[in-house]
Amino acid sequence: MGQRNRNSLSTTFAILSSLAVFGPMARARAESAAAETPKAEEVPKSIPTTDAPATDAPATPPAPTGDVAAPAAPKCECPPPCPAPPPPPPAPPAPAVEWKAQSKGGMMISTGNAEAKNFTFGVNASRKEGNNKLALEGGLAYGTTNAYVVKSDNISVGREQITSTNNWAAKGRYDRFITENNSAYASALGAGDKIAGKTFFGGGQAGYSRQLLKDQWNIVAAELGYDFSYERYVQPAAQALDPVEIHSARVFVGETLSLTKETGLTASVEALFNLNKETKAIYVKDGSQGVPSFKDTRVNAKLGLSTNLWRSLSFGFSFTLKYDQNPAPRPVPSAAPAGFTFDKNNPDLYYSDKVDTFTEATLIYTFF
Repeated sequence: MGQRNRNSLSTTFAILSSLAVFGPMARARAESAAAETPKAEEVPKSIPTTDAPATDAPATPPAPTGDVAAPAAPKCECPPPCPAPPPPPPAPPAPAVEWKAQSKGGMMISTGNAEAKNFTFGVNASRKEGNNKLALEGGLAYGTTNAYVVKSDNISVGREQITSTNNWAAKGRYDRFITENNSAYASALGAGDKIAGKTFFGGGQAGYSRQLLKDQWNIVAAELGYDFSYERYVQPAAQALDPVEIHSARVFVGETLSLTKETGLTASVEALFNLNKETKAIYVKDGSQGVPSFKDTRVNAKLGLSTNLWRSLSFGFSFTLKYDQNPAPRPVPSAAPAGFTFDKNNPDLYYSDKVDTFTEATLIYTFF
């Protein structure tokens, strides 16, 4: 019993001695291995620098280890870039400006038994841009005749100059094209014809114009509208004549015909029908004061022919007819004795002729 206890104590002592010798060595080896193995749970702390203050931003999450899948890329909420839009269509070219200008002149001189001089001159110009057109025209005619006349003593005879032609006119017109074949127009006119008894007549017009036909050879147009006319007459010695205002309906038809490349023909007719009673005018039918409605119809008709001679020079021939249903009183000739008047009971002599005609042969120069 005592021997067994002694052996047991010896064994225990030997074990304790081994632990005392090898225990520190094993502990040091374990600590060295632990120091060499990094800890996955530790995350290095950011050390603030002196250049920027520390923030409270959350720490960066640990990087995935092993076979853990990487997080998906964030989804873009913006639409994909659109393709570049096509370039805008080119701006339409500015409407071309079309200018036209002409002048014309003619004369007739005779000597000998018949001494006469007649001159005519006219100009016209137009400008068209887009849907707008402006046209201006003017003309005058003047003529004298030197004829033998019997003097007031009924014995002596001598030549006396008489003005046989004395008229002028100026007109402006504006057209606004609504479509290619339809337009609205407005115009103003001023004129005078002393031989016909009118020192001045003029006014304005407005209405609608329609191009009825246009082809290689023809242009046909028709117009409907309103006309206002103001007439002032040559004053006779025995009676004062008041100016007259006339409101009329207007109808017009015109044709332009190309006969050849160099030659063209124009024809037109204009009719004016008075709508109001002309209270201050003298009625030709019975000499009473006041002309009823539709009893002072006026018609203007014109026929023209032109042909190119050389470059910008052309020859023109025209015939104009003017009809006035209620003409002005005839002016007394300048050579008449003082106080002379025409007999009212003779309407053919007291009033001017209802029809006037003009025939012209002119040279026409086209500027552009």
